[in-house]
Amino acid sequence: MRRPVGLFLLCIAVACGFSQAQTTSGLNAPQLFEKGMNALVGSRATQSGFDALEYFRRSADLGYAPAQVVLGYFYDTGTFAPKEPGQALSWYKKAAQQDDPLAQWLAGRIVYEGTGQARDLNEASTLLQQSAEHGNPFGQYLLGAIKLERQKYSDGAELMRKAAEQGLPQAQLQWALLLRDGRGVPQDKFESYVWMLLSTRAGHRAAVGNDLQALEADLGTNETEHAKSRSLELEGSATRAVAAHGCTGWPGEFAVMPTPPPPDLQRFCR
Repeated sequence: MRRPVGLFLLCIAVACGFSQAQTTSGLNAPQLFEKGMNALVGSRATQSGFDALEYFRRSADLGYAPAQVVLGYFYDTGTFAPKEPGQALSWYKKAAQQDDPLAQWLAGRIVYEGTGQARDLNEASTLLQQSAEHGNPFGQYLLGAIKLERQKYSDGAELMRKAAEQGLPQAQLQWALLLRDGRGVPQDKFESYVWMLLSTRAGHRAAVGNDLQALEADLGTNETEHAKSRSLELEGSATRAVAAHGCTGWPGEFAVMPTPPPPDLQRFCR
C-alpha cells in the first residue's frame, strides 16, 4: 500500500527530530554549559553564538548557576541577545539565590544603578552584602559606595579598605580620598598619598594628578619620598586577589561602575 507523501515526509521529520533529541537530551546541565563554552571558542567556522546561547539557556533552565550568569551577561551587554537589563537581572538573581558571589554583585550592581528596575539601595545592599561576605572585592567596593552615599562613612571606609587591600584600583582611590579627608577614618595624608599612588599604578585612570600634587605639597619632599617607597612595598602585598586567580583583563573592569566579566573569565571570578 502506498503511503501518502505528506505522511512519509512527516515520518522523516519526526525521525530526524527524535535522532537529534537523542544526541542532546541525555546531557546534564554542566555538560550543556560546556558545550555552550565550546561554541564560543575556535575558528570562525566552528564558533556559533546561536548554539552557545541555546546551550546556555538549556543549562540555565536546569538551574545551573554558571549558565544563568552567562545568560545574564548576554542580556546585560547585548551579546548574542537583545540588551535587556531586566532579563539580565532576572538571570543574575536566579544564580545569586544559589549563593553565587559573582551573580550577587552583578545583580546588586544593576539594582544599584537602577537600569533593570527602579533603583533600590536596600535590595542592592542585600545582594552586595552577600557577595562581600564571600570576600569578593567588587561586592565590597559597591557595597562601600552605597554606604558612603548614605553617609555611613565608617562602614563605607571599612569596605573600601578591604577591597583596596585586595588590589581593586577603584577602591584604592576611594580609600585614599577617605584618608585624605578624614571621613569615617582618622585623617592620614601620608597613607592617602600611598594608596592614591598605588591606585594609579594598578591601572586606575582617574585624573588624580592635582590631588597627588596637593598631597605632595602637604607632605614635603622627605615624606613624599618615604610614601613612594611605602607604595612600592605595599604593591607586593596589595596585589589583586582577583587578578591572581585570573579574574582580570576586560574593558570596564576598573570603571567607577565595573562592567561584568565575559564568560571565559567568569569561572575565575568566584
